[in-house]
Amino acid sequence: MPHNRSKEELEHFIRKLEQQALETAEERHPIYIEAGMKDAKLVLDVGCGSGAVTKDVCNHTNGYVIAIDDSLDMIKIAKKVLKGVRNVQLCLGDAHRLPFKDDTFDIVVCNLLFMWVKEPQQVINEMARVTKKGGKVVATLEPDFGGKIHWPPYPEVDEIFAGRAIRNRGGDPYIGRKLRMLFVRAGLKTKVGLGNKRIWSCEEDKQSYMRAREFYWNVLKREGLNDEKIKEWEEHYLKSIEEEIQFNFFPQFYAIGIKE
Repeated sequence: MPHNRSKEELEHFIRKLEQQALETAEERHPIYIEAGMKDAKLVLDVGCGSGAVTKDVCNHTNGYVIAIDDSLDMIKIAKKVLKGVRNVQLCLGDAHRLPFKDDTFDIVVCNLLFMWVKEPQQVINEMARVTKKGGKVVATLEPDFGGKIHWPPYPEVDEIFAGRAIRNRGGDPYIGRKLRMLFVRAGLKTKVGLGNKRIWSCEEDKQSYMRAREFYWNVLKREGLNDEKIKEWEEHYLKSIEEEIQFNFFPQFYAIGIKE
């Protein structure tokens, strides 16, 4: 995954991942239940990152979880996050060429993965390959920044958060709408859905922003905004929250594919 971040940026990114894991937990849990995660004997978590979501996967299954990531830095962090979790093994490897035999796992799961990989179709093909017949491939969260709805507008910053920053990092901000295609072309009987159906309150938006404030400021600085410009935007954003007129909707999709 193209992290290409400085040490300081990586620290902010890790904290953001942990925050995302907490904020999206209520969306992932029903997907785990629908996929039958509890009864799976062997689960593969592809692109495990910091391990924050992997911990959730481990808690939702009575089986064993193998978690893989191509970043040694992430594996080291995940080892700390997953310390004490007994039903998990971490390994270093490339999602484009999974180091496992065909028909190995009952469930193969990923979270926020396809947005960042170089060849999403190759990755989903690999995930399907290592899944047993009758098993499931599950993407619990893939966003689509093109469907982001925000009010009141602030064009100079909205454009950055609506996909530009992701593209400049080498990601695909519109991957959510492509999930069905990716799964179907991998030969999977596919169901797609919208994970986040609840609109946050203004207070929830504020709390989320304040927890990740450093991360957002770093993104905006990287995109060329100076401190004065960012402060002007922040004041505008927080004022709209105080007035209780702030509205945010950011579609995040999931897919469950059965290998027939």
